[in-house]
Amino acid sequence: MENEHSELIIGYLQGRLQGRSLDDFYAWVNESAENKKLFFETKALYEACAPSRDASEIQDSWLRLLDKRKSRQRKRFPLLTRISTYAAVAMFAAAVTSTVFIFSSKEHDGLITRYVGGDGLEADVVVLPDGTRVSLGSRTSFSYDSRYGKSKRVVYLEGEAYFEVAKEKDKPFIVETKEQSIEALGTKFNVAAYPTDSLLTTTLLDGSVLLTTRNLSRPTILKPNEQFIYNRNTQSALLQQVDANRFVSWTTGYYYFPEQSLEAILYRLSHVYGVQFTVKSEALNHRTFTGTFYRGQSIKDIMEIIHLSIPIRYAIDDHHVTISEI
Repeated sequence: MENEHSELIIGYLQGRLQGRSLDDFYAWVNESAENKKLFFETKALYEACAPSRDASEIQDSWLRLLDKRKSRQRKRFPLLTRISTYAAVAMFAAAVTSTVFIFSSKEHDGLITRYVGGDGLEADVVVLPDGTRVSLGSRTSFSYDSRYGKSKRVVYLEGEAYFEVAKEKDKPFIVETKEQSIEALGTKFNVAAYPTDSLLTTTLLDGSVLLTTRNLSRPTILKPNEQFIYNRNTQSALLQQVDANRFVSWTTGYYYFPEQSLEAILYRLSHVYGVQFTVKSEALNHRTFTGTFYRGQSIKDIMEIIHLSIPIRYAIDDHHVTISEI
C-alpha cells in the first residue's frame, strides 16, 4: 500500500494520472491531514529535482536522494517514514498552538493597539473593528490607533501580513510601512515588509491597490495577480505577473518558492525560523530553487531538501547557519 501511494503521488506530479487513477489520488489525498502532509513533503522532494535544470544536475540530485534512501533502508525504515524523514513532518504539530501577543499604549493622539505574530504552524489572524481580517506572519508587528475607522482606516506594519479588507467605500484602508503606503477599498493582498529586508513585496489577489513608494516619482496601481517589488538598496521597482494564491499559502503553513534565488529563500526562512544565514559564496546566492516547505519542518530538514537540489555544505550552530559550496 505504501508503494501504491508513492506511485500515485509521483504519477500526479508527473501528470501521468488519468481517469480512475486520478480519482484514486484525489480520494486518497483528501482522506486525512497526514495524507495531505505526505503529499506536500513528497512534492518538495520532487521539486528539488525539477526538470528545469540540465540532465547532469538532475542526475546528481537523484543520486544524492538515492544515497540517503539507501542509508535509511539499512535501518529498515518503511517508505513513508523515509520520505517524512527528508521532509520532516511535524509529529508534534497538534500540540503546538499559535500565539498572538496583544498590548496597548498611549502614543500621540490616541490609544495604540499592537499585535505581534507568534510562531505557530499557521498564521495568527486578527479581526479589526470593521471586520477586516489580517493574517500575521512570523515576527510581525502590526498596529492601529483609536482613530481607526473614523474618516479612514490606517494600520502600521513591520513584517508580513495578508489582508482581507472589509468594504467601506467612504473609508479607505491604508497600510503604512517604513517606505510605502498601500491604499485599498475592498480587496485581498499580501505585504512583505520586514524592516531589515532589502525587498518590499506587495502581491494582489483581488480588487485593486494604489502603492505610493518613497523615492519613486509615480504611484503604482496593482491588478489581480500582479506583484510589486521595491528594492530599498537600489531604489528601483519591478512589476510582474504571478499566481497570487501561491504567495499567501504561508497563512496555512506552506511556503512556496517559485524559481527563486537561494539568497531570496534564505531571507524568507530567516524570518520564519528566526535564524541567521551566512553564505560563503556569492555564486551560491544566485543559484535558483523551486519548492514548497511546510512550517513544521526543522531548519535542518529544509537544508537537506535544498541540498538535494543545490550541492551545498551547511553547519547549524544554534540560531546560525553557515552555507558553503561542496
